[in-house]
Amino acid sequence: MFSSFLTPEWLANSSIVPMAHGDGDSHTGGGFVGFIDSLLELVNQGLGPGSSWNPVAGIEALGSNIHPFIVHFPIAFLTGFLLLEVIGLSVRSVTIRQIASGMLYFGAAGALVAATAGLIAADSVPHSAEVHHILEWHERLGLTVATLSGALAVWRAVVGTRFSAMAQALHLIVAGIVGVCLFFAADLGGLMVYQYGVGVKSLQQADDHHSASHNHVHHHSEDVELEVEN
Repeated sequence: MFSSFLTPEWLANSSIVPMAHGDGDSHTGGGFVGFIDSLLELVNQGLGPGSSWNPVAGIEALGSNIHPFIVHFPIAFLTGFLLLEVIGLSVRSVTIRQIASGMLYFGAAGALVAATAGLIAADSVPHSAEVHHILEWHERLGLTVATLSGALAVWRAVVGTRFSAMAQALHLIVAGIVGVCLFFAADLGGLMVYQYGVGVKSLQQADDHHSASHNHVHHHSEDVELEVEN
C-alpha cells in the first residue's frame, strides 16, 4: 500500500521500476542493474534525435542569437547591486556593501557579454523598419549599461567601499542611471519580442481543445451574466 502511494503513476507504469528481488525480465536483467540499464536507456531515448523532450531545446532554438539567454543575468545582478548598495549605505553595513560589490562585478561582466551578443543578434535577426528605431534605442541603452557598470566595477575594484562623501554621492548617482537605463532597455526588449515578435521563429497557436474549452467557458460566462441581468 505504501509503495503504491509513494510511487508516481508514470513511474509505476514504466519499465524502469526495479524489482524488489531482482525478478525483472531477461532484457533488463532485473534488480538494481536492470533499473540502471532501463534508466540509461530512457535518458538516451529522451536525448536522441526526434525526441519530444530536450533539456536544452530552448538554447538550440535560439541558434546564434544567445542574447535572450544571457541578458537576464546582468539584469538580476545589477538590480541586486543597486538594492544592496542602498541598503548597505542606509544601515552602514560594510558586509552588505561587499556583497553588493560582487553583484556589481558579475553584473558588469554580464552586461558586456549581453551587449556584445545583442549587437551580433541585431545583424542576424530579421526585423521590420518600424522595429529598427526601437532596436537602435535598445542598443544605446544596453551599451550605456555595459559602459557605466563597467566603469563602476573598475572604480569599486580600485577604491573598494572607502569613498568620500562626494565620491559616494557620484557613485550612487551613476548606479541609479544604470538602473534606469536597465529598466528601459528591458522594457524595449520586451516590446520587440512580445509586440512585434522579433527573434520568434514561430508564434504559438492554441490547439483545438484549448480553443474549444476557452470558447465554452466564455459562452458559459455570457449565459450566467444574462441570467443575472434577467
